[in-house]
Amino acid sequence: MKIGKLDRRITIQRATLTVNDYGERAETWTTLATVWAEVNFRPGSGSETIESDQVFAVQRVRFVIRYSSTVSDLKPSDRVSYNGQLYQIEAVQEIGREEGLRLVTTSTGE
Repeated sequence: MKIGKLDRRITIQRATLTVNDYGERAETWTTLATVWAEVNFRPGSGSETIESDQVFAVQRVRFVIRYSSTVSDLKPSDRVSYNGQLYQIEAVQEIGREEGLRLVTTSTGE
């Protein structure tokens, strides 16, 4: 992993359950970490999907970040925020021996 390629700032978010003013449980997203990352948009990996009679563009993006104790427990239920767009994590892959993490994500054009 080349540290010089980690030139983009991303925010990793985790869903947490809170109680709203009415005593109901509500899911909110909190910041787990803000880290430097390498961003790889996969050419030709875009597609479209239809949900509720609406067409959404889907783009696969890989983020490479440094390994740390803060991000060591990332899971697919977390998400990445980058450049005003949200990316759902599909897989977390370790690079080397606790050297870095590759986050395989999907962005929907919602």
